Amino acid sequence: MITTLIVLGLIAVGLLLLYARSVRRRRTFFDRRLREAAKLGWYPAATDPWLAAVAARLYSPQGTAERMVAGFGIRALDFTYTASSTSTAAKCHVIAYDLPYALPPLTVGPKNPLVPGQEFESARFNQQFTVESADPRYASAVLNPRMMAMLVDDYNHVSWRIEGRTLVTWGVGYWTKPMVFEAKYLFERIVELIPPFVIEDYGAR
Repeated sequence: MITTLIVLGLIAVGLLLLYARSVRRRRTFFDRRLREAAKLGWYPAATDPWLAAVAARLYSPQGTAERMVAGFGIRALDFTYTASSTSTAAKCHVIAYDLPYALPPLTVGPKNPLVPGQEFESARFNQQFTVESADPRYASAVLNPRMMAMLVDDYNHVSWRIEGRTLVTWGVGYWTKPMVFEAKYLFERIVELIPPFVIEDYGAR
């Protein structure tokens, strides 16, 4: 009996030590991340309800959006949700970039054979991407040959969408400085490659 109690006590102590270590590692990760973000001009901000709602639509309405940073037109937040009562929490992120104009919805992501998407004149693009848009002409105007070539060459692993006045991307894992940096560069390239006539014909300032 005493031996059993000792064993159970040692197990409990071990679990407590593992938990304390996990908490320390988590705190260290968040602290380091904030310091790195501050060097680039991204600082903690109140969670944007609109962006939190986007994250909930992408992942789960029961999830939690938190730990947002913002600066220079960029916002990034963590999103945590549990798919079922028996599964561990999923750690995700959403990164947004402010546009000077609003455009109709458009979603671009890695090929998903279960989702019917629009076909484009680039066979390589069609093989690698699924595009969702209510207006095929608008989608073709945004995803012009230069845009498709850029995405095929450098971003065939990234999902992104136009949400009115915002470009949004998302993925697995809490956001990190490299993730935000890569997203910012992608967004800037997308904006650069959207033809002026698209903004004139479809945009709202």
